[in-house]
Amino acid sequence: MKKIISLTLLALISFHSFASNNPTIMQPINQLFDAMRAHDSEKLLAQFTRNAQLQRVTIENSIRPSNLNKFAEFVGQSEKHLDEKLFGLRIMQSGNLASVWAPFAFYLDGKLSHCGVNSIQLVKQNNQWKIHYLIDNVFQGDCQQFITQQSQTN
Repeated sequence: MKKIISLTLLALISFHSFASNNPTIMQPINQLFDAMRAHDSEKLLAQFTRNAQLQRVTIENSIRPSNLNKFAEFVGQSEKHLDEKLFGLRIMQSGNLASVWAPFAFYLDGKLSHCGVNSIQLVKQNNQWKIHYLIDNVFQGDCQQFITQQSQTN
């Protein structure tokens, strides 16, 4: 139990040290996950640029595109509680371009469904950060072990 608390504190300290440099970079990402929890498709879409792309790298190493509008529609219509938690974040920024490396754990109705890594590219448009590109993968293995390992890397 003490180790879990220490890891959680380490992850929070790591997140704070990266995100405190420019907390507005994380705003559309946080709003995206808030929109998923609230089943708010309009709020979800508002976090992305007009030509944003969603993709997933599959276990077969192919890249599968996702339709952002269909994803938003799914989120809006889902009756399940959707909750994605991030940890071990790494944020880099140069002017109006930012990159966020975000290991995640996804919970469906409070139960751990899957885990992996989001790589998110953001651009600043009209003085607001927007997600332009999000690609992820799903970890094939024990998610609890993955979460522990990823939390220790920062």
